[in-house]
Amino acid sequence: MEEKIKELMADVFEIDAKAINESSTMDRIDAWGSLTHLNLCFAVEQEFAIRLEVADMELMTSFKKIVETVKSKCKTL
Repeated sequence: MEEKIKELMADVFEIDAKAINESSTMDRIDAWGSLTHLNLCFAVEQEFAIRLEVADMELMTSFKKIVETVKSKCKTL
């Protein structure tokens, strides 16, 4: 799951997946803006067949929080 999230982030932000790690946050990735954040959220929804609420999207401000959110949503399926 974590590798797939890294791949999605790399595709959306047009960066190398190897550059994404536990310390990757909105503040540390220059390409991570409001539009790319929405694109990432939609990509995560499609990839993992989950539905994100606005509150979930607001919390997904780092690689670590994205992983936590996806794990919690997958448990509820």
